[in-house]
Amino acid sequence: MHITLISACERRAVKRSRAVLDSYAIRTGERSWATPITLEGLRELRALLKTSATRQTAVACYRNEGRERMRLLWVVGARDAFGPDGHFPAGTMRRKRRPPPWLPVVSLLAQAAGLAHDLGKAGSFFADKLARAVAAPSAKPEPDPVRHEWLSMRVLQLRRRGKDWPGAWSALTRPRPLEEMDGLEDRGLRGPVDALDYLVATHHRLFGPRETPSSTPTCDRHVHDAGQARQLALAGELPAEILSELDRVLARLNRRAGERPPAFWRGAAVLARAALILADHEVSSRPVAPGVKGCGLFANTKNGAFDQPLCWHLQTVSRRAADFAWRIAGLRLPGLATETVEHILSPADERGRFAWQNRAVAAVSAFRARSEAPLLIFNVAATGAGKTIANAKLACVASPRPRFAIALNLRTLTLQTGDALRLSLGLGADEMATVIGDRVAARLHAASREQGAYAGTFETDGPATEYDASGGAVLLPGWMKVLTDARPALAPVIGAPVLVSTIDYLINAGEPGRQAHHVGALLRLADSDLVLDEVDAYAPEALVAVLRLIQTAGLMGRNVVCSSATLPVPVAEAVSRAFGSGVAMRGALEGGEGKFGVVAVDDRGPASVFEGGEDFAERFQVHLDALMKLPAKAVRRAFIQPVGARSQEGFESAVVDAVRQLHVTHRWGAGSGRTLSFGLVRVANIRTAIATARALALALPQARVACYHARDFRIHRHLKEQRLDFLLNRKRGDRHIVADAEIADLLAASPDGDVPFIVVATPVEEIGRDHDFDWAVIEPSSAHSIVQAAGRVNRHRLLPASQPNVAILRYNARWAMGREGDAVFLRPGLESRQAGQWRYRSADLQVLLQGADLDRLDVRLRLGGCPMAVDEDRMVAGRLADPLRTLRGEDANPSGWMTQGFYDGYRLRDGAPQRVWRAVPEEGAWGFQMDDEALGVGLKFNLAGVVARAPNDWLCWDLDELADACRYLEVETTGEAGASRGLEFQCPAWGEGVPAWDRSFGFFVP
Repeated sequence: MHITLISACERRAVKRSRAVLDSYAIRTGERSWATPITLEGLRELRALLKTSATRQTAVACYRNEGRERMRLLWVVGARDAFGPDGHFPAGTMRRKRRPPPWLPVVSLLAQAAGLAHDLGKAGSFFADKLARAVAAPSAKPEPDPVRHEWLSMRVLQLRRRGKDWPGAWSALTRPRPLEEMDGLEDRGLRGPVDALDYLVATHHRLFGPRETPSSTPTCDRHVHDAGQARQLALAGELPAEILSELDRVLARLNRRAGERPPAFWRGAAVLARAALILADHEVSSRPVAPGVKGCGLFANTKNGAFDQPLCWHLQTVSRRAADFAWRIAGLRLPGLATETVEHILSPADERGRFAWQNRAVAAVSAFRARSEAPLLIFNVAATGAGKTIANAKLACVASPRPRFAIALNLRTLTLQTGDALRLSLGLGADEMATVIGDRVAARLHAASREQGAYAGTFETDGPATEYDASGGAVLLPGWMKVLTDARPALAPVIGAPVLVSTIDYLINAGEPGRQAHHVGALLRLADSDLVLDEVDAYAPEALVAVLRLIQTAGLMGRNVVCSSATLPVPVAEAVSRAFGSGVAMRGALEGGEGKFGVVAVDDRGPASVFEGGEDFAERFQVHLDALMKLPAKAVRRAFIQPVGARSQEGFESAVVDAVRQLHVTHRWGAGSGRTLSFGLVRVANIRTAIATARALALALPQARVACYHARDFRIHRHLKEQRLDFLLNRKRGDRHIVADAEIADLLAASPDGDVPFIVVATPVEEIGRDHDFDWAVIEPSSAHSIVQAAGRVNRHRLLPASQPNVAILRYNARWAMGREGDAVFLRPGLESRQAGQWRYRSADLQVLLQGADLDRLDVRLRLGGCPMAVDEDRMVAGRLADPLRTLRGEDANPSGWMTQGFYDGYRLRDGAPQRVWRAVPEEGAWGFQMDDEALGVGLKFNLAGVVARAPNDWLCWDLDELADACRYLEVETTGEAGASRGLEFQCPAWGEGVPAWDRSFGFFVP
């Protein structure tokens, strides 16, 4: 292509940009360049310009499209130095834009909250605490009997009732008035005073309770000891100008407020609260300017001395909060470059298997041509049909300035998904950021690209405590330094046009109690569409957290793409209702109706386009019904494997029988009379996986058995994934398997030359692993799990299945080892331990799959009408009903969303504490250490037991070999002993439980 480059840089940026541009193009004028260039060279040029960009940089790149026109491809630096189509201005005139009518209201709300947020620090509880902290700087911080933000809210409320400043404080010296909320707990946010009270009281923490997820707000997180109310007194006087200024701002706010619905005030409160938190964080970190007059009261202490006069703190936070409200509302960060969007949207081959993507893009384009309303897209294409690439295309066509974040449930998939998108979509390194929670994972992933001997990724799937990011270099506005100075990794996370992230990061946008984490994620979502992968894979309680994220995206006016091959109506309806409530808040802010569009696409039929509303479930069901009726090739056939005795032996015997049958049916020739097959045994839990793998190794001595789950050494899991990713990528056939030296050696060592290679795996295999097995044995946890696990069979080759290649166990392990009447489909699964409505009608898959077409096993098993699917729909809908009402703030509970209990009761992760264990070298041998927050770090322990290696294990390495691999991959070390981070694993912190080690198959707690 031929390009022209124009520079509008200023000051020092002129010299820096010229040095880069002169090395790539011929200068055709004082500030213009032209050259032929490849797409790769163009991306490299843009990345170099971004690396040296400052606020004075402004370089535009145009592509010559012949006699017709010059097309703007991208601008690096100040976008407003050029016109909308890249025109260089002959002259400029600054015209004041009229803000949206809601923005001054939000700004005034933030300004008033800034003036009032710390009024409670004028009380003796807080002032005395500061004095004690200054007198004894090394003393442990102490809590107030009543938190200052609660006192701030109560003083505000009492002043509205007509009490003067001293009278308001005097009224709080009795427990009952101190604990009141003035009706806020009953009515929610119905006006500016309610919104202001909420902002002031919750700018550090949400209301109580913590334990009850559907309660109305209480004072128990703010009032710790109301019995000390009599000791509360004014510690000093604030300048009269503070209260006068607050009264003036409130008067302006009330004049602007008018008659607005509760949805307006809830949306306004979310935005104003984010501005208040940012302002409070920024101002609290500042030094006080010289010459500031104090008032005898202070906002905090620093380095053992009083810091920031309270009057100065309140006024400064107020001004900054008002300013931040405007900046958040006007946030517009760079989108994907034009040539990148063109590359992403290049049509798929109409005769290929991805032609359906063209229909999906056309449907969204048609909707966008007639409406600018937010769009909710459901992608229900089949497993292996290319949903990840399709989602990126849909996100690009849904927005005129494409920016989107892809949220994944398993952090193990984040880096590899980022690589896949970068390669498939042609994204530049500066256009995509990848968020991870573990630098060890990043190192192993980088090594997999640098060194062909090792490939794959590893990262635990437990809750993350911190984030790191790679890629996505971007210049953020200066006002964001309050977030990015302390956490530089946040800059690309917020700014990059494409973010590939664990959902653990983005979920904070819908978690107001997470404070700064909430604001950082909210800023990403304020100017970014959202793509959610496998949204139906979450348990109902965790799904509520995802619905809060979706609601926030609707509030921000963004588009949302949800994809899953097995997306059922109850989940899709919950997503629609959450999104609709967010869009309703946005509509209330803008004075509109809050409408949104829905597009449902799949890989076989036409797209469905309709308006979101009360009839969503019926419209979506119509689309699924049409999809279910379309003919499909039978590439997976299933049978139900009997389970005999109700015991562990009976369960394992059923697995062995199914493996024998499937291997004989699906083994294939590797030359010289040798045969093999690759099989998956999917089980629900790690303990079951290890026991089943051991049983298979004993019963089938000719087999090679591996165990794949999360409770393994980091490096060990990494090496397993490396081998499986290589061997089971069968998009181009099986030649690489036959040519593999290890496979050839194992076949040659087999007495009869017939080897089943068996991978016993937990649900980590179900989502995201792009593996193609010959057959599978499935311990069922749900209809969803059956479809997802079966999707790893014949995944790439899609050969017609004349014989069953999937065995579904008639009963699962919990049934085999449990008692009559126990719940068996849980952890994972939808059932509840308590007998009642959250149970399947039977534990027998023969009953639950009655009427299902097992001769063509596909998504119809979950989306059709078999008893198991019907029961799951009932349980999902029932368990989402109450939290959805709370989330939407419906009249029965308009204020429950303000309580911490709503967020703690419906968390993304269960938050179960984990202990880190590691193998450490000890005088020529290996020992084990354990880290625990309560017990200490680096404690030496003997394991509960060690099981010797099985002679026919597979994908198993000794500790010395694993240590060598860690050194080869330069995995960092930790502790005095120099233990490698790659030799760590995690176990739940269940009492004093010490794990045992099966040297072939992993760790388990006896």
